[in-house]
Amino acid sequence: MIKMIEEVNSFLKTFKDQGHILPLIQHAELRISLSTTEQQSVQLVIKNGEIFALYESQQDQAICQIHGGLQELKQLLEGKERLRVLQRNGVLNVKGALRTVLLLESLFYLTKAQTNLAEII
Repeated sequence: MIKMIEEVNSFLKTFKDQGHILPLIQHAELRISLSTTEQQSVQLVIKNGEIFALYESQQDQAICQIHGGLQELKQLLEGKERLRVLQRNGVLNVKGALRTVLLLESLFYLTKAQTNLAEII
């Protein structure tokens, strides 16, 4: 469980550091359940222009569910691979409305750490 928490916390920190993504969630209200094959789960909550994690919550309240291996979820949270590519490859199961899935794909992909940009600035 600790590894999943570390990955989600790292994603949240990176997300909050990149202000250009915040307008995407300004009017969104979502609960996303992330669960691993190792029975670890976390919910991401997007509400009132903010994003935060719930570590002890009920999965049935989520409107979108993403399930897969820890490595694949790590790739998703780090923005190294797109959500629908991982879904198409069969390594992640995604349940949710297409519009929600596309928004999440954008959020995860745009949040990837931009280490080379720090060198330019």
